[in-house]
Amino acid sequence: MNNFTKVIITLGIILLISSCTSSTTENQIDNPTPPQLAATYDLEFTFPDSTELLAYDSELIDYNGTMVPAYSLNQFVDQDTVDNYVDEDSLDCRGLFAIQIVSNDDDGNWSPRLNGYYDLSWQNFITGYLLPNEKGRTYFADDNIPSGYNVRWAGYLRLYRKIDVILDGNITIFESGAFTTEEITYTKNGETYTANAVELENFISDYVTLEPESYQFLFTAGDGWINDDSNNIFDWNTIENSFWLPEHNKAIFLDTDHDTIFKSVKVLEKIELVEISK
Repeated sequence: MNNFTKVIITLGIILLISSCTSSTTENQIDNPTPPQLAATYDLEFTFPDSTELLAYDSELIDYNGTMVPAYSLNQFVDQDTVDNYVDEDSLDCRGLFAIQIVSNDDDGNWSPRLNGYYDLSWQNFITGYLLPNEKGRTYFADDNIPSGYNVRWAGYLRLYRKIDVILDGNITIFESGAFTTEEITYTKNGETYTANAVELENFISDYVTLEPESYQFLFTAGDGWINDDSNNIFDWNTIENSFWLPEHNKAIFLDTDHDTIFKSVKVLEKIELVEISK
């Protein structure tokens, strides 16, 4: 085989691989990506400087074989501020948000997002620490949390309202601000309302399942309420006519005429898919 023939064969293989890769990306079947990273944050907290840290609780932890001062990260997200933002005073609403750690150093606002990492859930975030004597970095000792979240010179915590979608125990975090809203008009008890909305079916993308009609959907609110009554377990047809209202912090369920068919779910926390028994 001469060199020219080898080049032609190589180019053919490259074109074939490129074609397959493009097709897969477009259809989002083999490796779909959820549109879960919102560009605009809902709340931002600033890490305290060395003087302000004196007002916070510290402990000694093992960092690379040395005991160093550490501050648990949950201290830096004020619960009252978050609860007021959500307009709920009887819940700890911090778990309703995904958290982005952002640096404040000479390289600008670097965050794990730039390395392809998603924002942290509250459950994972609260396992971390700020290590002021180790280049002001965040640190997560949990082996299940990648070291990419250990951000040097951490400066800001940015919070994004999110909804968890659960299938077979696997949780996908969708930040509702990642979706474009549309204005809808709907009726409830004879009254007409207008609101900016996101179609709920956007949260059940191909990333979660290719067969959403095979499932029923359980909605859990921040206070633990769940539609587990047999009359209120929603099917896919109901989801296709339902919306998330980010400005009102609730999900609404409508018929094809946009008339409300069920009370809204306020402070929605998660949606769980339950396979329909056959």
